[in-house]
Amino acid sequence: MTRRPSPEFITAFVESLPRAYGDKYDPDVIVAHASVSASRGPEPVAVGLFGRAGNGLSIVARDRPGLLALISGSLVVCRLDVNHAEVYTRTTQDGTKEAVDLFWVRKLDAPPGTALVQADAERVQEALRKLLGETNPRTVVDRQIAASAQHKGAGKSVDATVRFVADASGGLATLEVETTDRSGLLFSLATALFEQRVQIVESEVRTVDERVFDRFRLVEFDGTPISSARRLEIQVAILSAIEPARRSVPPPS
Repeated sequence: MTRRPSPEFITAFVESLPRAYGDKYDPDVIVAHASVSASRGPEPVAVGLFGRAGNGLSIVARDRPGLLALISGSLVVCRLDVNHAEVYTRTTQDGTKEAVDLFWVRKLDAPPGTALVQADAERVQEALRKLLGETNPRTVVDRQIAASAQHKGAGKSVDATVRFVADASGGLATLEVETTDRSGLLFSLATALFEQRVQIVESEVRTVDERVFDRFRLVEFDGTPISSARRLEIQVAILSAIEPARRSVPPPS
């Protein structure tokens, strides 16, 4: 179990995240997230539970390129299906970047509504630690997806829309993806973005009636905006990651 951090740590934690984060969550949930961050210390990753519904996982990790893909892969390995996710990045007091990733999941090997327990958080933490050390984590995760004979979305036709939408600031590009849900989809999308050498600054994932609605705020690895030509390349890569099927590709804005 994680210990409650000091009020000063909690305040600094909230102030280091986008204002929308502090406006969205109740104090007890913020404390749960901050506690996971405080418990990480020098370790690469810490995972904890949050929320009264019993389905919230807070995954806090030292930020690095491709981290969301590795986190998504650890959830696949642990047989956890993502219903909703929010991804944030903050700068810690020592100046390093830390990912604060929130997932609402369900256990594929348990009856619907089964609550998560601390052992589930520990399994995800251990799985992610192992993937962080793998030279080819994609092979490990793809093997797990293939091993699921009846994994979600198998055999279904895929209808996907991938588009960039304008960002008022002009500095960040927001990629929107709508498609049919399937096992390991978030892992495939995050891996494709990593392979395109773009950085995910923030993300939100929603699943409604087996349809996925994902938003990724992106910049290049060096922090520069993504050009129109690069946006088209990224759209094609994402569509290839989803699966060959009927697709709609609006021109880049």
